[in-house]
Amino acid sequence: MLLVYFPIAGRGELARLIAKVGGIEDFSESTELPSGVTKAQCGSAGSVPILIDGDLKMNESSAIEIYLASIAPKYASLTPKQRAKDAQFCLLKETCCVGMATPLFEGKDKEKIQANADKYFPVLEEILPEDGFVNGLDYPTVADLAILN
Repeated sequence: MLLVYFPIAGRGELARLIAKVGGIEDFSESTELPSGVTKAQCGSAGSVPILIDGDLKMNESSAIEIYLASIAPKYASLTPKQRAKDAQFCLLKETCCVGMATPLFEGKDKEKIQANADKYFPVLEEILPEDGFVNGLDYPTVADLAILN
């Protein structure tokens, strides 16, 4: 299994965390696609991350994260409700990333970044438990890793 992404956190970090914490052993990374594979074959118009797992070629960070969570040995016993909560946090992470990264990369608009933090962080804080992990288990699931990311 190969994750193609830059050597930064960004949209690839949660996939890395899921693979590591979730116990996916055959996970590797590269900044380049394998020879003969195009981004278009992976469903991408040019962006990364991309995941290749045998004949599965895919893009979109949240889709990659949800797939990895579905095959991670540590998360095999999660209920549909726990998986749904994990997926929710994956998508909330994307919303926050766009809200922070867009004004950062389009001119370092500090006021817009702060406005987005003020908009999204209270929502996240409202749905986090006072103590423990998001899904109430003794170990972190994808939702917790998304918050770490």
